[in-house]
Amino acid sequence: MIQHLFFSPAEVHSPRWQQAFPAARISANVPSAAAGDFVWLLLRDESSFIHIQRLTAAGTRVIALTAIENPHEARRALEAGASGYLHYLAVPQLLEQVAQVVAAGGMWLGADLMRQLVLATARILPAVPDPQTDFSVLTSREKAVAELVAAGKSNKEVARALDITERTVKAHLGAAFEKLHVRDRLQLVLLFSNKTGA
Repeated sequence: MIQHLFFSPAEVHSPRWQQAFPAARISANVPSAAAGDFVWLLLRDESSFIHIQRLTAAGTRVIALTAIENPHEARRALEAGASGYLHYLAVPQLLEQVAQVVAAGGMWLGADLMRQLVLATARILPAVPDPQTDFSVLTSREKAVAELVAAGKSNKEVARALDITERTVKAHLGAAFEKLHVRDRLQLVLLFSNKTGA
């Protein structure tokens, strides 16, 4: 059974962690974790990045938590092997969504950081669409959801914009991921950036 282990000093804690994962363990010491477990690690100092490297080398999935999001810290966490990066006070629904994306082999960044990453990537990579990508396989609703997500919208924002439920957004997004052969939002953003840039 997958465990969710939160590593954070005693003075920094969020009740939202156990709201998202009722069986989660919270510790002030970096936990020993088994391959396949999730460690949510609050970034504090240089040793945090060493812990990420050690844990990911052992097959543990690590999501870096932060008190103040910034691109430099996010880059360092991802380079160390983290599969996600977000604010430690994220709402339970977002924590659950991050866990789903990471469990599926994807990577999680907040919308602002993802936009910055995509813009930086677009400057480096030529905007050449993959000739294998056939956007016509998407239904009109799947395409509308995918385009809004690729523009950096959250599931809640997409639901509001299209007047549908968040559950329906997730269903359409999952179908779009499968049909377009992408694992996560970043790949989707890049795919649509290439489509737009062509």
